[in-house]
Amino acid sequence: MNLMDEDVLIVDRKTQTISCDGGEDGLGHPAVYYTFNNENKIVCGYCGKMFIKEEE
Repeated sequence: MNLMDEDVLIVDRKTQTISCDGGEDGLGHPAVYYTFNNENKIVCGYCGKMFIKEEE
């Protein structure tokens, strides 16, 4: 898998929940919500976009 820079988003380390809709307006995917649950990385099950907590 070849990820582009826009496929990886760094989020504030205090963030607990994120949402993803594919980011392509009407061409994306249904909005989904994920909780970090003590993890530092979330990968969207639809589009593969990664959300990574910034390091302390």
